[in-house]
Amino acid sequence: MLAVYGTLFFEWCGEIAALIALFFFFNIVFKRFITSLRQRFSKSNQIGKESFVEALYLPLSTALWFGVCIQVVDFVSTHIAETSLFNNKSKIVASGLVLCLVWFLMRWKNKGIEIIYNKLAFQPKQESYKMRLDVIDKLVTVGILILGGMLLLEVTESNWTTFIAFGGISGLALAFASQEVISSFFGGMMIYITHPFAIGDWIILPEKNIEGYVEEIGWYVTKVRTFEKRPIYVPNAIFSKIVVVNPSRMTFRRIKEVVGLRYNDVSKLRAVVLDIDSMLKSCPDVDQSQAPSAYFSAFGPSSLDIVFTAYTKACATDAFNRVKEKILFNIADIVSSHNAELAFPTTCLEIPQGIRLHVDTPKVSADLMT
Repeated sequence: MLAVYGTLFFEWCGEIAALIALFFFFNIVFKRFITSLRQRFSKSNQIGKESFVEALYLPLSTALWFGVCIQVVDFVSTHIAETSLFNNKSKIVASGLVLCLVWFLMRWKNKGIEIIYNKLAFQPKQESYKMRLDVIDKLVTVGILILGGMLLLEVTESNWTTFIAFGGISGLALAFASQEVISSFFGGMMIYITHPFAIGDWIILPEKNIEGYVEEIGWYVTKVRTFEKRPIYVPNAIFSKIVVVNPSRMTFRRIKEVVGLRYNDVSKLRAVVLDIDSMLKSCPDVDQSQAPSAYFSAFGPSSLDIVFTAYTKACATDAFNRVKEKILFNIADIVSSHNAELAFPTTCLEIPQGIRLHVDTPKVSADLMT
């Protein structure tokens, strides 16, 4: 009897070893095949195929391992205990395959997005493209999860009616309990659809006194880095209720300043205004289609006010300030060339005739004199 059981045991071990060896052989061959395909598609710049084969190996290998393990455990339990440990082996295997399928789709999506990101690294409008890819990434993720849930319900033969009824009741309760979360979620979706700003944009929220650069647009919050390098996490629901200023999308940036001359230089005022106007209209850093101008605007309390307006082609803060500095230096040179001076706040005291001022001179003590 023992000899019979020993013979059967060795036969079982042989069958199991043969199955595992066959799987290892298939796994090695399949891995090499996948590697060669990935290198081939990478050289030919085929993003879809490259991401597909790169994402395929681990999920498929895991699915095969899962199937082999289930088969081995079921084989051993059936031949030794004469009963199967799995009452619904087909449902377990199908559920595992669905999970591996969801894993593969997520990997395929992530690999494809990663490859496209790398190819857009040196594009001039990379931030706009990256935001669109982020939208696609999130929508595809939701679609894959919904598909995986539906397939799991299908392979496990769950009751759809009960699930839908439970989902409706729990969804209604969840909606009342998390209105802000849901509104922020849809607020994030509206940001992606309407595209008022993108990652890297400089935005201003006047009502919230927030100004900085957008670093991340998430499902619930948007991360804004202020000029003091402090991160601020703004719920997406706020963006549908307040005004958002996006200076990063300025086509031009305006310079509007007031220059004051002394009242003693009133005879030189007309020539100074004409020279400033001519300088602005010949400046290569000023956009001439926006009609730069300079004009005498008012008799100020202590100055003759000249207002000049110009639109610079440079919109970035550093470049804009450099252009503005250059224009102000040119105006100072123009004023100096006419032997005029810039005014500063002064007060004149007029003394009527016939009034003599008496100024007491301080007495110096004898000790200080000595």
